Amino acid sequence: MHRSRLLLLSCGLVTVVACGKEGEQGDDGGADSSGSSSSASTSLTTTTSATSSNTTDPSCIEGSEDCPCLDGVECQGTLQCIENECKPGPTFDPDQDDRAVLGGLVVPVQVDVNADEYSWSQVSGPSTEILGDGANIQVPIPADANPGDVIGLRITATRNTIEATFDYNITVLEPTFEDFLVGVADPEQLGTSVALDFDGAGNLWVASSEGFLSRFDPEGMFQNRYDLAGAPSSMRLGDFYIADQDDNIDVLYLADATAQSISAYNPANDQTNLIVDALEGGGPLGPVSSVLPDGGGDLFMVNRDSNQIIYYSVDDGVARVLTEAVVGPATLSFGPDANVLYVGTVGQVWRVGVLQDGTAAEPSLYVDVGDTMDPLQEVGGLAFDEGGNLWIGVPGARAAHVAHYVVDGATDIARSFSDVGTTDSSFVGLRYGRGDFDDATLYWTNRSDRTVGRIQTGLRGG
Repeated sequence: MHRSRLLLLSCGLVTVVACGKEGEQGDDGGADSSGSSSSASTSLTTTTSATSSNTTDPSCIEGSEDCPCLDGVECQGTLQCIENECKPGPTFDPDQDDRAVLGGLVVPVQVDVNADEYSWSQVSGPSTEILGDGANIQVPIPADANPGDVIGLRITATRNTIEATFDYNITVLEPTFEDFLVGVADPEQLGTSVALDFDGAGNLWVASSEGFLSRFDPEGMFQNRYDLAGAPSSMRLGDFYIADQDDNIDVLYLADATAQSISAYNPANDQTNLIVDALEGGGPLGPVSSVLPDGGGDLFMVNRDSNQIIYYSVDDGVARVLTEAVVGPATLSFGPDANVLYVGTVGQVWRVGVLQDGTAAEPSLYVDVGDTMDPLQEVGGLAFDEGGNLWIGVPGARAAHVAHYVVDGATDIARSFSDVGTTDSSFVGLRYGRGDFDDATLYWTNRSDRTVGRIQTGLRGG
């Protein structure tokens, strides 16, 4: 069985906004859209090829498409008689229904249009921009839009000289922060929560620093506890390759800063296997505080004390230092772009390209979050959504920030959330729901409060 390799991985968000054409992202993928506006009459026009005629077909049935409509013959269905032939007008096929989304996010919109020519425009709601063209656009929702506001978009299209319109609405959501596991009070069921993830069987897994994993159902009900030999500092679901079966299984990768190791817990048999505890050459792995699987068995991890981002190759079975150029790396995420790591530090998020030879490109600053000298500004979680919006958790400041995706250079904070409740605002280990858990809801752990928080964002995780 062929396994995907690390250096070909991306989280796939770019294609959401690029109409499925590789490398096409619009002008800047929705960058620098916070606070920008345009007139509601802003429109984008796309021209396509015209419909061909079949009037010479002897089998043509009067009243059907491209067939005659002479002598009072009525065209079938929605067809219209244009120059003595029955012709269809424009058709519209949205990839999903109208949406409700938090203010401050960039919303991808896709509507397949069959027309000779069409254009987008905004017809109602707080003024915004329409980014991109064709069937796929992006719409930044103003951060100061009021909950309940409706941004109305309209496609005006012409086909066979027949004009039609299609309206698409985005309603602004009220931000509602919740304690998802409010019914769990027993510290034997949920300890100091440091990380979470979702499997494909409808389970939420939460790692507690006291040395155990907890499993919950989609209703937030406790299912079971699984004791560990160590004390996890981070956890992520990923593939583990079984060579004699030539197959991958889902495991929970555990970073243990105290044991200075990465292990894999297999929920199917309640077994934990050591993956790596040393660098190539025999040096210690160090107090690794975050682990990120690539989907093919390879891993990234960070050792903030030594400024190291480390890459583990499952083929070689060794861990190598990828770079020491980022000061104090604390957490990792993949993003919309292939072969790029997003690295949270104190007060900043950096972008690090991973080259085909397994080395790292020069890191570039992606977004400033806070004071780089204030340890309370250390980033504790990163998560992208389908619109390329990056959620940044800062547990020490009890805040979460949103930054819009840009292809090159740095971006800015588009919206911030803080003081949302003492049990809901540590924002560690951000993860979008999966499977039976709503994939447009963002979850996180609150390690100081022994809880798991969540908020419905309206956009699916990337």
